[in-house]
Amino acid sequence: MTKAIFFDVDGTLVSFQTHQVSPAVVDALHQLRAQGIKLFLATGRHPAMIGNVRSLFPFDGYMTLSGQLCTVGDQVVHSSPMEPQAVEELVSAARDGAFSCLFLEEKDIYLNLVNDLTRRFMGDLNLDMPPVRDPREALGKPLYQAVTFLTRENEHLLLSRAPHVKTTRWHPEFLDVIPTSGGKDQGMEAILNFLGIPLEQSMAFGDGENDLSMLRHAGIGVAMGTASQEVRQGADYVTGTVDEDGIVTALKHFGLL
Repeated sequence: MTKAIFFDVDGTLVSFQTHQVSPAVVDALHQLRAQGIKLFLATGRHPAMIGNVRSLFPFDGYMTLSGQLCTVGDQVVHSSPMEPQAVEELVSAARDGAFSCLFLEEKDIYLNLVNDLTRRFMGDLNLDMPPVRDPREALGKPLYQAVTFLTRENEHLLLSRAPHVKTTRWHPEFLDVIPTSGGKDQGMEAILNFLGIPLEQSMAFGDGENDLSMLRHAGIGVAMGTASQEVRQGADYVTGTVDEDGIVTALKHFGLL
């Protein structure tokens, strides 16, 4: 019996084309809630970047920053910032201006510089551009995640200089930097433990490589139709795309609607 479901946001709940959650999916969320199933967002976004989704439906909790900061109701149940050495390496690499980097603290969001990749990212997510600041501001403070705007061909500009960072990718033009012990699977585990829900009674939906640990960890992992082959292979079921209401299709497949 499924008692908890985790939903990635971009490319899973929210369409890159419309920047919206479809009415069919919103209706499905209400049907799941009526069955007593706990529902959670599981996103790489900062808490300040999910207002459009939160306004549509009152989720039971939020796994943000790729699992590094998790809340149930008003209570923080998991907080895992990056290690100081990793932050120092990231800041050193970002100060050279070889790439744009988005720094995500618990409350604050800022960039070292703006370029075409940054503008495209903020446009795709329909978000306002954060302020530009000296990356040294991140030193000595809890930094939960960074988004480095690097293609696979250029990711060496970070990785060759930051051996102690952990990275995960859900888009060809940027790379998420998270704690070495971090990931969406860890956020899921913390939320389930807090609520006393067994792992085997959980389900997760995602489309990106940063969702892979969560899909493998959940009792049932569902990959969206746009997922890469690696993500599909790590899931228990592959459904349609976000624009095909793939969430609804999968929920019907597993008898939840």
